[in-house]
Amino acid sequence: MIKVNLLKPEKKDVGGMPDIGAYGEETKESKINVPVIILSAAITIGLIGYFYFTQSSEINSKQKEVEEKKIEKKRLDAVLNELRDLEKTKAELERKINIIKELKSKQKHTVIVMDLISKSLPDWVWLTKMSFSGGKINLTGKALSNNLISDFINNLNGTNKITNVDLKSSVKKRVGGEEIYHFTITGYYIGYRVNKNKKRR
Repeated sequence: MIKVNLLKPEKKDVGGMPDIGAYGEETKESKINVPVIILSAAITIGLIGYFYFTQSSEINSKQKEVEEKKIEKKRLDAVLNELRDLEKTKAELERKINIIKELKSKQKHTVIVMDLISKSLPDWVWLTKMSFSGGKINLTGKALSNNLISDFINNLNGTNKITNVDLKSSVKKRVGGEEIYHFTITGYYIGYRVNKNKKRR
């Protein structure tokens, strides 16, 4: 006997598969919003570019400042070198001026000493060498006798400006049949000491 079911067949859930309509709706909701992503990327790139150009501008500004500082340093170094050269020139000029002053002072004393010695020389006494340094006098000469040398020493002491006169040596030598005494005398010019003390004050 054949049975026919005239009722509408019920839908069966086969294998637990989701409803196709529901799946389509879920797929639509999960789609990525492309314009938002593009906008976000554009904003990010814009921010990166802004910071890059800002930092680049600041770096360039710092580099320019460094270059300016280097130029200023070179200029100041040149000025300092020039000042050092001027100081050296000044020191050299002062040294030369002091030498000239010293020479003038010595020349003045030398003239006075030579005049005193010349006036103290007895007849038949000759000087062959004279030196004057720091107030000290060194005399080398010839005389016909030791008595004349002694007179010369007494005359030097009598000037009251030459002290500590001392006969260092007296050697008799025969020259052309005559006996000549070669002598060396030292002394000290007190005027040099007085002027030196005045300068120290």
